[in-house]
Amino acid sequence: MTLEQRVIKTLKDNLEKSPEISLESRLLEDLLVDSLDRMMLLSGLEDEFSITIAEEDFAEVATVSDIVRKLKARLSD
Repeated sequence: MTLEQRVIKTLKDNLEKSPEISLESRLLEDLLVDSLDRMMLLSGLEDEFSITIAEEDFAEVATVSDIVRKLKARLSD
């Protein structure tokens, strides 16, 4: 499974809503991610990728592709 697929799966697993999710999906506008959803998502990503994510590191994330880009940078460190 690719990193992109793992991120999308984590989103689907952690959001109670089940809209169509793509790399272009906007968290707030398309997926209706609120602050609680964001915390659940960060926790799910931490579990999936065995990393710790500071909330402020993901504060400016707006799309699924933004999450992927941040994770790629983080995992390559």
